[in-house]
Amino acid sequence: MCIRDRYKRPAKSRGYPSLPTVPYRAGATTLRSNMCQLQATIGAIYNYSITFAPKIDDSLTRLKKDIVKGCAEELNKIFGSYVHSGNNIYSLRKTVAAKVVSSVIEPKMKVKYEVTIVFGKEISLKRISGFTAEQNQEVEMVFNIYLKKVMEAQRLYSSSKSRFFDEDNVRGVAGTNLNSKTGYFISVSAIKEGLYLTIDTVVEFSRKESCLKEIKDMRAHGFNEKQIVDSFKGKRVSLRCAKGKTWRISNIMLNSNPINCLIQPDNIPLIKQWEEKYKVKVTDRSQPLLKAKRKGEVAFLIPEFCYVAGLEEESKKFGKGLNDLGTIGAAPHEKDKSIVGMFEKLAKGQALEQYGLMMLGQTRIPLQLLPKPQLRSGPGKVMSPEMLAKGVRIMNPINFKRWVMIYEGRNYNNAEQIFKTMVKASGALGVSVEEPEWVELEYINAKSLENSLNGYKESYQFVLVLLSDRYRQYRIVKRFLDIAKGVISQCVCADYKKVTNMTCVSNIIRQINAKLGGDLYTIELPPEIPKNTMFVGIDVCHIGRNSVVGFYSNAYTNLAQCYCETTVQGRGQEIVSLLTQFYANAIKTYYVQQKKYPEYIFVYRDGVGRSQRDQVLAKELPQLKEALQNMKKGYTPEITLVIVNKRVHQRFLLEMSTGVGNPEPGTVIDTLVTENGCENFYMISAEAKKGTIRPTHYYIAANERKEVNKLTIQKTSYAMAFMYYNTPWSLKVPAQIALADRKAYYVANIDGPSNKRLVATESFL
Repeated sequence: MCIRDRYKRPAKSRGYPSLPTVPYRAGATTLRSNMCQLQATIGAIYNYSITFAPKIDDSLTRLKKDIVKGCAEELNKIFGSYVHSGNNIYSLRKTVAAKVVSSVIEPKMKVKYEVTIVFGKEISLKRISGFTAEQNQEVEMVFNIYLKKVMEAQRLYSSSKSRFFDEDNVRGVAGTNLNSKTGYFISVSAIKEGLYLTIDTVVEFSRKESCLKEIKDMRAHGFNEKQIVDSFKGKRVSLRCAKGKTWRISNIMLNSNPINCLIQPDNIPLIKQWEEKYKVKVTDRSQPLLKAKRKGEVAFLIPEFCYVAGLEEESKKFGKGLNDLGTIGAAPHEKDKSIVGMFEKLAKGQALEQYGLMMLGQTRIPLQLLPKPQLRSGPGKVMSPEMLAKGVRIMNPINFKRWVMIYEGRNYNNAEQIFKTMVKASGALGVSVEEPEWVELEYINAKSLENSLNGYKESYQFVLVLLSDRYRQYRIVKRFLDIAKGVISQCVCADYKKVTNMTCVSNIIRQINAKLGGDLYTIELPPEIPKNTMFVGIDVCHIGRNSVVGFYSNAYTNLAQCYCETTVQGRGQEIVSLLTQFYANAIKTYYVQQKKYPEYIFVYRDGVGRSQRDQVLAKELPQLKEALQNMKKGYTPEITLVIVNKRVHQRFLLEMSTGVGNPEPGTVIDTLVTENGCENFYMISAEAKKGTIRPTHYYIAANERKEVNKLTIQKTSYAMAFMYYNTPWSLKVPAQIALADRKAYYVANIDGPSNKRLVATESFL
């Protein structure tokens, strides 16, 4: 109720046009993508290896870059346009077999290096569909570096990978302390049908006030040095004077300033270097310095020209309004217009042709639509997903016989009213609500809760708490009841409109019923999925001081028969190393609930990009197999592992007679623009009421069950998108991922470990 739910469908907004009311498939058979096929006008890319004498360690990438940069004039004569990466140079021109390019004196250490180039290999561009993963990576790297040069010629500069912005077009966001700038995500990728150019519109936010202004304000408000340093540590900062490049702050050097910080090897003051390099004027010569990193390189930044980027703190302060501002983007026809405009601009200028690429036109894909799954609210009671929004009878109702309601004295009438509304709403849901044990407090805080629940009996089913201040009291209540006591709790805002609203109170009853272990409904899965299946969702939440791993498992389509747990790992770490015990506990819990071991384990892993998939297969999947070895002898269930990624820039719009619109939920894209050399697809499983829908990418990393093919996985994933009990609408991802993410997000927000008494409940809903 009180934690922001990132998976609920946003409410309608007057500021954005609604979707067309005509049937989606009325004459619409084609999807328009934001991808353009590219034709290579050259036959191959040529790779050359570089050797340095004396030898340079592979970790010293910056040193190699500086030395090669010193040879730029001679390299340009040999190769024309070229790309340098570590110990390799890539060129569109085939040239000498071996050559000593130059002798360069490295300025810092005064060491003379000899650079030798030897021809390595030829990467043919004639059969891209047969590329290995390594060849894909090499070709994409080369053309994306060339693409960066093309975009800089358009005065669009890269602040991070493949994101380009016009630094002169920064605008303030009304009602906030944020600035926004719009730009493009532009990238070349080697996929199933060849080379493709992807263009998407993006927006980035930064603070209006500089870091220097923020430091001065904190000092004026009595913050000590440690508090100031802690508030900036780990934040990203944007340098507008450096074409929007972003750095990650590691420390604040409060005893340093632009005058006494000397840049080696020539002992030049930092202030002089910045004024010459960035053409800026430093107004405060005594300001402290920011110590920051970018791509492994450490630098000292002048806070007067740095602006905190990102929405971490602002999302808490401005809440849902800011979240909408950062995510909804443009309506389909507006986004399509911007994307087509950039396509035409690049094609008209023939900017890519100088690098061996020719644009062939925007890609269109045949529409593929999955049938909507059937839901069950009881034996023989089949219903369509649309019925969820109308509030159906609970499949496994649990009567509220012994429970506690805690409220403040000023909310006496609200407490009485919500009970009456619960009794009134419970009949249609099939739940009996008996009178609670009333606990009235002067003010809800940790001490009053502890005093009031000293005599709390184990037989009580749950505690409902009415909150006057949800932002302050929610965390206190959850830390005490969920973490310290291991008690199922439900927080409700003490708002008269909410406690008297039948729909709102009905949802509260349904949520409590799910927390108590009663399934609200189930769903029909494809017959290839056996009923003795355990589904698993894994996600990592990267907010707060550490990263929190969320693990959720359930039996077939019974979400309330579950096991959910969390663990903390290093900040920013995505690959999980503590899954063996989670898998073992999940299987044991499944056995206790179902009286048998699962014959099939279906795992959804969220939040992993292309570069980390091999690590999931090498480090996370073996942990599941290790857990299975410690079960009963000869127990070898079949396993399917699907890696899910919500953060993609591919867009697909439905072409209609009236223009373009968002595709219908159930739309699948598994041809033309999917990745090369693997089983994968895009799916749109949720409906967008505003903005342009973003598809979800599914990569089938492992599949041991012969009966389960790609179509079965598509149907199963679409069905599971309807199984999230907190909303009557389908999600962008399967429910297991949403629940794992919510559990991790919940624990990160209340800043405490899970209570072992609640691991087999959905207490975090």
